[in-house]
Amino acid sequence: MIKESHLEIVRTHGSKLGRVLMGLLFFVSGLLMLTVQGPDMVAGYFTSLGIPMAGVVVWLVIITKVVAGGAIVIGKKTTEAAAVLIVFTLIATLLAHMSPDQDAMFPNGLLKNLAVVGGLLYLMAFGPHGMNVKGTEAE
Repeated sequence: MIKESHLEIVRTHGSKLGRVLMGLLFFVSGLLMLTVQGPDMVAGYFTSLGIPMAGVVVWLVIITKVVAGGAIVIGKKTTEAAAVLIVFTLIATLLAHMSPDQDAMFPNGLLKNLAVVGGLLYLMAFGPHGMNVKGTEAE
């Protein structure tokens, strides 16, 4: 059985680590789109999905991922950043993860994105520092 004192450590420190890891998912992904994959390659993928103005959309995606993901990592404006990333993730899910034709890993990509939305909802609900045993924001 897990002791209450251990749960309190997870509620305070674990929630902060969880926030950082959630933010890194988007931040690093945005940087990889910019540097390793390259905006042109990503725009080509977007075009294959039927996304109009893919050359513009790719920049909006990169900026969204880097800025909102970075905000979550550092714990600033997390509610707003999480809200933006929830909308972004739901749109990405609808456009690229709804069938085997769109996503070779279907339904894993769909379920992963829904889990990410769940984590972002939790972040919105409890803030950047998580909750303590008493149900108030942890320091």
